[in-house]
Amino acid sequence: MESTTQIAIRAIREKAERSGFTLSDVAYAAGIDKAQVSRWSTGKVVPLYSAVINLQAACDALVEARLAQLQKESQA
Repeated sequence: MESTTQIAIRAIREKAERSGFTLSDVAYAAGIDKAQVSRWSTGKVVPLYSAVINLQAACDALVEARLAQLQKESQA
């Protein structure tokens, strides 16, 4: 059974992938080691709540940047 952390990280991964990013991209943008994020997503380690929030914020920023880029390209 997945923990709430694993569910949250899966949701972050899915959102990132829909925009063409990987969870590694999100981890890099958040300044978190991708191996650490992998441990969180498998349930081997439970992260601090703030770490998951940082991961979500990084994902949101990447998606926003991608949307802005697409809008700029469509206006050109």
